[in-house]
Amino acid sequence: MLKVNYALFYDNHTEQENPDVGKNFDVEHFVTEIEKCGVNYITFHARCNRGLAYYDTKIGTRHPALDYDLFGQIAHACQKKNIALTAYLNGGISNVEALQHPEWQTLYMPGHSPFGKIVPNALTMCYNTPYRDHLLSMIREITDNYPVAGFFIDCLQPNPCICPTCIKMMKEQNIDWNDFDSVVRFSQQSILKLCEDITREVKSKIKEPMLFFNGPVPGSAREQNTFFDCECLPTSIWGYEFLPTLAHVTRNIDPAKQVLNMTGRFNTWGDFGGLRTADSLKFDLFYGLAHGMRPNIGGHFHPRGDKDQAVFDRIREVYADLQKYDKWYEDAVNQADTAIVYPYDNGALRYRKPLISAVRMLEELKVQFDIILADCDKSWDQYKLLILPETLEITDLLVERIRKAVANGAALFACGKNAAEKLGDILGIEYCSDADLNPVYFKMQDKFSQNLEDMVWSLYAGASKATLKDAQQVATLVKPYYNKSWIGTHAIYYTPPQEETNMPFLTVKGKCVWCSGDLFAGYYQLGAIQLRTIFKNIIEELHPEMIFKNVTLPSFVRTTLTEQKDRFNINLIAYAPEKRGATTVVEEPLAVVNAKFKVRTDNRVVKSVTLAPDGQNLDYTVSGNYTEITLPVFQGYTLVSINF
Repeated sequence: MLKVNYALFYDNHTEQENPDVGKNFDVEHFVTEIEKCGVNYITFHARCNRGLAYYDTKIGTRHPALDYDLFGQIAHACQKKNIALTAYLNGGISNVEALQHPEWQTLYMPGHSPFGKIVPNALTMCYNTPYRDHLLSMIREITDNYPVAGFFIDCLQPNPCICPTCIKMMKEQNIDWNDFDSVVRFSQQSILKLCEDITREVKSKIKEPMLFFNGPVPGSAREQNTFFDCECLPTSIWGYEFLPTLAHVTRNIDPAKQVLNMTGRFNTWGDFGGLRTADSLKFDLFYGLAHGMRPNIGGHFHPRGDKDQAVFDRIREVYADLQKYDKWYEDAVNQADTAIVYPYDNGALRYRKPLISAVRMLEELKVQFDIILADCDKSWDQYKLLILPETLEITDLLVERIRKAVANGAALFACGKNAAEKLGDILGIEYCSDADLNPVYFKMQDKFSQNLEDMVWSLYAGASKATLKDAQQVATLVKPYYNKSWIGTHAIYYTPPQEETNMPFLTVKGKCVWCSGDLFAGYYQLGAIQLRTIFKNIIEELHPEMIFKNVTLPSFVRTTLTEQKDRFNINLIAYAPEKRGATTVVEEPLAVVNAKFKVRTDNRVVKSVTLAPDGQNLDYTVSGNYTEITLPVFQGYTLVSINF
């Protein structure tokens, strides 16, 4: 299969009213500029979400203003320059085809706002109507006539369709078509069946195709996807907390498959006039490269074919900087000795606040970690510490894998009600009820209290009540004088702490620690540093020999450790997204001074420590199992190699 080095993704959703499609397009200039950027892979629209094609189709509807084969020109020009081309088709939305065939549209359950219909700018399609064969026929037509590397099928959302075709199929399968969740699950299965059919069709024509289905989460479509493309535009709806979660989980879903990191050159989708700063793009892409994700910049193709030279210049500038480090990314394997555990890949994984908060805290603390799924094939043997945030679903399989890991010597830190209910025996506790405290206060004892003042602390989240079985209580919940409430005449709002209760806040049993409070939700809510300090103390107690230890790096620096033959690489990324009005942006890099850290090198013989890409030697000392490194001042990004 193609090994992607640098990629570009072109949106070309064009209204049928546009009169100038392709009028100014110079295909030779287009592919030459792509080549100058060092790109070896692009995705371009064969058919957009308006249902309009940009190639000579006998099955679909070519854009009425396009009088030549635009996609074909690009395909053949890319082939001459050894640039692989994947054909984009929108699998879930198609205005023109929906209007031509109303019977192909999604018929939504009453009372549920359909995707794309909040304003009538997108019509969604039912995956079980003849639209399915129509989509497959267009894919077949493209593979038969154009030198494409594969397909990117977009917008495969599980729309709750109750059209006659879906009702008939659900009845045959004894599915309750009146139950919303059941209908959504049926739609998800319909999507996966469509993905299987497309995969079978494409693989019959292309030996090792590039195939990605955008809509099903990668974990559910891992068999159909031949690679993963993580779409995240941080200045738009995703935000800057999205990619870190996605990066830590996607690289473990199927480690044999390559992962692309799709950001955008613009500020929001549909934005033809946006051009983010070079440093803003570098933050996204250096972060992805540190996690084994290949760079992929998304842009809007002007339907007229305008040259957009400023955009090419910006992409070339960014990619040229990244390409200096290529040899340090080649076959680099992320090193992680800690894992956040999660039951299976689902949409909630990307947005669940305690999980996002756990990722954020671990990155601020410089812990090298994965997000590992219970239903993935990857072994958990490398993880010395498992972390289970509150409110996550705990399936039987997740319980089984946690028990096995703990029995084999792994430590466990778990929070909240679900962990107490499902894993109470290994935590040494028994769940009782909600703690019924509002607000929740707690008092630390000696254990885990390093670098904390002696006072009663706020949690800023809820807590559970549990009794001790064979665990030790090392911190206690504290009750307020009264709970926050409305008593008819006034609000009870000012609620100071009164006294300690007999309810535990933290318990310890061997190498298992339980927090009765929703620690990660509390940090997400107000970013209270005392909560991160407690988490840090617990981590250092449970896993004292971590592979990476911070000495003086500031919290905003992201660190990622990878391994190549005879070399450890430490990626250090120093940018700080800043809230500006309604959005969050990165404008420029930050400077880091007096940076020191330690890496566990054990009995390896350290030959040198150097700064990439120039090979500058750095000061270091080896003491016991660790090599301590002192960095010169750097801005934005630097890469340190420990050479053995």
